[in-house]
Amino acid sequence: MTTLMPAPENGSAPTPAPTPTEARGGRTGLSLPGPCRAVLRQHRTALWITVALFALAAAALIADRLWVAHAADVFTASDCSIRHTTRECGDSVRGYLDAELQLDRNLDYLGMGLLALPCLIGAFVAGPLVGRELETGTYKLGWTQSVTPARWLADRLLVCAALVAAGTAVLVAVQRWAWTTGPDHAYSRGPWYERAIYGSVGPVALAYALLGLAVGALAGLLLRRTLPAIGAAVAVTAGAVAALPLLRPHLWPTETVTWSRTGPPATPPFGLPVERGLLTADGGRLPESLCWGPDPQRCLADHQVTGRYAEFHPSSHFWPLQLVESGIVLVLTAAAVYAAFRLLRRRAA
Repeated sequence: MTTLMPAPENGSAPTPAPTPTEARGGRTGLSLPGPCRAVLRQHRTALWITVALFALAAAALIADRLWVAHAADVFTASDCSIRHTTRECGDSVRGYLDAELQLDRNLDYLGMGLLALPCLIGAFVAGPLVGRELETGTYKLGWTQSVTPARWLADRLLVCAALVAAGTAVLVAVQRWAWTTGPDHAYSRGPWYERAIYGSVGPVALAYALLGLAVGALAGLLLRRTLPAIGAAVAVTAGAVAALPLLRPHLWPTETVTWSRTGPPATPPFGLPVERGLLTADGGRLPESLCWGPDPQRCLADHQVTGRYAEFHPSSHFWPLQLVESGIVLVLTAAAVYAAFRLLRRRAA
């Protein structure tokens, strides 16, 4: 219901009272807050380049995956076989295998790109987003315009986190679709536990991206200089991306298989190997390399080896490992964000 202001003395029509939206300066409920819009305007070039790169990578992988599907249809219609081919089928087999090989390479390229993405995010947040403003003193203008230091940092992290989360989620979805779908006789797809694949087809990709953002914010606030902050953020984030996956085989209980000393290995295909060794008559375990000497049979007999064992993660452990590792990375992310706000509060006091 519109409220009318009192009519002026000259008898003109009453003026409607301003609505709550007009009183707030014309901003609707769907508009971004002013500080967030300021961040977008200030870094719009870098953000637009990031969006374009995300879109280009997703479109390229989708096009490649569709090309492989077309090559597979053409190959299937030719009635040729990969394993038992003839001279007439050489071009068809070569064309299909080349398409599959290129898709496998592109999956690795995008996977390695997603592994490097946290470092790039950390460098951007530590440098242009936080460190440069603290180094040049431009943050003082925002802090004097009714924006608290905590709100100043929160708006920057929220804008960057929203872009990172949306872009990473799209790339992970496209990567997983391209990796899990396709002809049943595709030979070149990497196993699920390869680092480039594992780190790009599940939630760990998003978790590491957010960790890079948090580390970048902490480095920028701690060093307050652009280049040192960028270097520290890249070094710490790269160390985390390289070191944390070393714990991956131990994040979930493994499965164990045993077989006789002379029998073939019983480990199933597509499993992540963790440990292999020798079994003695009393049930003890020995390292597999113990009998790699010049007389392995005598060594096995001297140590009363009766069989072998292997511990591994089957493909069904993919999601438990992903969720546990993502939880650990997100805890580290939350700790870095908390430390950043505590540091900002101490320095702004």
